[in-house]
Amino acid sequence: MELHKFISDVLDGKARVLSFDNVVFGPGKDITPGVLSALNFARLAFAAEGSTPVLSQIISLLCSKKTVDTALAICREWPSGLHVEVEDVYHIPLFEMSLKPVSTDYVSPSLDRITSLLKNLRTLNSSSAVLIARYPDVITCLRLRAPTQDVFVLFNPRVNSEDEQVASLTFCISLQEIAQRLCDVFPVNNIHTQAIFDCQAQLLQKCTGHVFVPRATYHDDGEESLIMSSLTLLTLRAELEELTRDNGGLKRERQRLEKSIVDLEAQLEGEKAKANRAQFSKPSVMKTTWNASVLPSRDVLLTKPSRSTSERDYFFDAEDEMDPGLEFALQLQAKFDSENEKLLKQRGELMRTAQRQYHCGICLDDFPEDDAVHIDACGHDICRDCARGHVCNKIEEHRFPVICPVCMADHKNQNPGTIPGTLVQLLGVSEEQWATWVEMEIAQFSISINCRKCQHSGFVDREDLEANSEIHCPFPACDHVWCQKCQQTIEPGGSKHSCDGTAELDHLMKQQGWRYCPNCKTPIQKFDGCNHLSCIAPGCNTHFCYRCGQTINRTAIPSEIMAGKTAHFRTCAIV
Repeated sequence: MELHKFISDVLDGKARVLSFDNVVFGPGKDITPGVLSALNFARLAFAAEGSTPVLSQIISLLCSKKTVDTALAICREWPSGLHVEVEDVYHIPLFEMSLKPVSTDYVSPSLDRITSLLKNLRTLNSSSAVLIARYPDVITCLRLRAPTQDVFVLFNPRVNSEDEQVASLTFCISLQEIAQRLCDVFPVNNIHTQAIFDCQAQLLQKCTGHVFVPRATYHDDGEESLIMSSLTLLTLRAELEELTRDNGGLKRERQRLEKSIVDLEAQLEGEKAKANRAQFSKPSVMKTTWNASVLPSRDVLLTKPSRSTSERDYFFDAEDEMDPGLEFALQLQAKFDSENEKLLKQRGELMRTAQRQYHCGICLDDFPEDDAVHIDACGHDICRDCARGHVCNKIEEHRFPVICPVCMADHKNQNPGTIPGTLVQLLGVSEEQWATWVEMEIAQFSISINCRKCQHSGFVDREDLEANSEIHCPFPACDHVWCQKCQQTIEPGGSKHSCDGTAELDHLMKQQGWRYCPNCKTPIQKFDGCNHLSCIAPGCNTHFCYRCGQTINRTAIPSEIMAGKTAHFRTCAIV
C-alpha cells in the first residue's frame, strides 16, 4: 500500500496497521526493554510533532521503519536478566528531559475502563501518550492532537510471533476501536481459582497506565551520548537494586545459620547433661569369674596384688559390661562433638568473611567498616552520612577549612584535623557544592576579580594583587587595566594614574598646552589674545606669561602690572 493512500485512509476514519518484521527487540521476555522502546517511541513521536505542524507529515514520519528501528534500538543494549520498574525507567535523563508525567492509573483491561482512560487523554491541552503495561506486554497509545480530528496511534514493540519478532503500528481516529484493540492485547482471563487466590488473580490481570505529555523545552542536542549515559545510569541502578536484594538474602541466611548454631549448642549442652545424669544414676556391674582349677598359694594371697594383666587373670577373669543408657549417651556425645566441631568451623568462616561493624561516635549507630570515613590529618573515623552532612553544612556556611567534627567537640585539641578535598569528592556532594568548595579552596591563595570590560570573572594570586596598585584583566583577549583602590579604568599608554585625578590632569594639560597659575595652581586655558594672563581665582591677582609660565608680578595696581609686563616681554614673546 502506498504511503499517501495509507495516510489518506487513516484521515478518512479507517483503521490501518503497519507491521515491521525481523526487528531486533531485546533479550528474553523481560518487560524492561518493552518499557524502554515504548517510552522512546513516545519521545520520537513528540519530537516529530514539534518538527512539523502538518498531521499527514507526522504520520509519515511515524510510519517509517527508521523511526521504529530508532525506537527499538535503545533496548538492544539492555543486559539480560536485569529488571526495573516503569517509574525507574522514566527517571533517566533521556525521558525526564522530553516527557512530563501527568498521572498513573491501575485499571482492569475491560472495555469501559480502557475507554475511560483514553478519554482522559482528550482532556489534555496537547498531544499525549499513555503507556499501558502488564507483564510481559507493553504498548504505547499516542493521541496526536489535530484541529479537526485527533488520531490515535498504537505502538506494540513486540507482537506475539512464533517464528520471528514483529513490531506493529496501528492508526485510527475512533476511540472505541482503539480501546477494543487494547482489550484484545490485554485480555481478561476467566480463571476459576480457589477463593484464597481470587484477590491475587485480580491484581495480576490489572494494567498500569502512565500518562505523559511532551515537555516544551526539550532539545535533542547530543542525543546519542544522552541515550548511552541514560542506559548506563539505568543499568547501574538495576544492578544496585539486585545487589541490595542479594545482600539482604545473605544477611538473612547468616542470621539463620547463627540461630542454628545457637540452637545446636543448646541441644548439645542438654545432651551432655543427660549423659552425665545417666552415667551416675546406674553403677557399672562387674562380673567376676573365679578359676577354681588353680588356687593361689598362701604366700601369693598375702602378697600385694600387682596391676599387671597376667597376675590379674591369675586371680580372676573379669569382664566389664557397660550400661546401655550410658553407651547410647556416649554415642550421642561423640556425634554432637563432631557436629559442634563442624559448626564451629562454619561459624569461624562466616566471622572471617562477614564485614565487621563500626560504631560512629557522632550518630551512635553501627555501620559496616566500608562506610567509615577516615580523616588522615587526625586519625578519626566517622560514618559517611555524618561526614557528608557536616561538610555540606560548612559549604553552605562558606566556612573553610572544614575541621573534623570529632576534633571540634574536643576543646582541648589545639591541632584539629581538616577534611581534604579528595575526601569531599568521595562523600558524593552535589556539583554546586563541589564548585563552592573549589572556590573556597582557591580563595586561600587567590582573590576573585570581575572585569567590567569583558564581563568575565577569574582568580588572581593574592600576593601579586596586594603587591601591585594596578589590576590587569587575567584573560588574554582583554587588555583592561584598572586601579585597585578607586576601581577607575587606567588607559594603556596614558599618564600615570592617581586616584584623585591630579596625574591625569597634568597629563591632559601638557597635551593641550594649558598652564597652571604659578601662585594658586588654578588650571587656565587661553583661547585667544596675548600671552599675558591674569589669574581669575578670587584674591590671587597673579599675572604670568602663558608662553613660558613664569610669574610677571602679583598686584592689582595697573601701573605695577604695566611695568612688570614691559619688563618680562622684553625677553619673551608677547604673542
